[in-house]
Amino acid sequence: MSTSTSEKFSSPSSPSLPSSLYHTFSHRATKCLTIPHPIFYSDKMVRSFGIMKTIEIPSTISETIYRYLKKAIIEGKLKPRQRLQEKGIADLFRASTTPVREAFQRLSAEKYIIINARKDVMVASATLEEIIELFEVVRVLDTFASKKAVKRLNDEEIADLRKMTGRLGNFYKKKKIYDYVKENLRIHHKIWKACANKFLHQSLVNLGEKYTFFSNQVFSLTNEPNKQPSFFDQSYKDHIDLMKAIEKRDVTQVENILSSHWGKGFLGEEEKEKRRR
Repeated sequence: MSTSTSEKFSSPSSPSLPSSLYHTFSHRATKCLTIPHPIFYSDKMVRSFGIMKTIEIPSTISETIYRYLKKAIIEGKLKPRQRLQEKGIADLFRASTTPVREAFQRLSAEKYIIINARKDVMVASATLEEIIELFEVVRVLDTFASKKAVKRLNDEEIADLRKMTGRLGNFYKKKKIYDYVKENLRIHHKIWKACANKFLHQSLVNLGEKYTFFSNQVFSLTNEPNKQPSFFDQSYKDHIDLMKAIEKRDVTQVENILSSHWGKGFLGEEEKEKRRR
């Protein structure tokens, strides 16, 4: 009888981490660029998951834990206000609690988790005020970066953006909300990369990660389950207009679109009131 994934990568008995997360850690070993150092895998696991030496390995176990927890939080596999137990995570990675604490400190500094006075650790939850403030910053930086990028994008990159916008349209028509959000961000990433300013690009990448984290919560805050979010139609229209403006290398039109693109329709009247101040 074949051994299941969960048997190959058993979960420590910790109620704070969902079983799906343990499956994610093991399943993603063959798909992610970064995986825990091979010292934490048995020979049987290495054979089962096909771990290759060519895969990039984080320099420390603390870095590995940090990357996995951050990815799980951003993608919503670890939920807002969900408690994280230091010992359970240490057991999962067959490590001491020291690298777990180091990872927690980094995640706390980036506001992905909260560590209270009693040292309890839980996944952070976003307030509407924080989401509004994020959109305000992204609008300004995205507009600036995209104006620079329009002048530098070559024909091949524009063709790639056209294909990506096509995929975005398919997700829109099929109402695949989470796939739409991911493809939406990929389009922006490609544009940002062409801005030729590494500090601006990295700042926007970091904000993009926070956007993904927040957007998962926005759906639950402002929409009924399985209901198409209010931003969907306007977002797609913006992307169609943005693609046309990029093809024409119309910097003024790109600026006009992006100056109101981020957050439009996400938060309803709360956002409108904030923008009037």
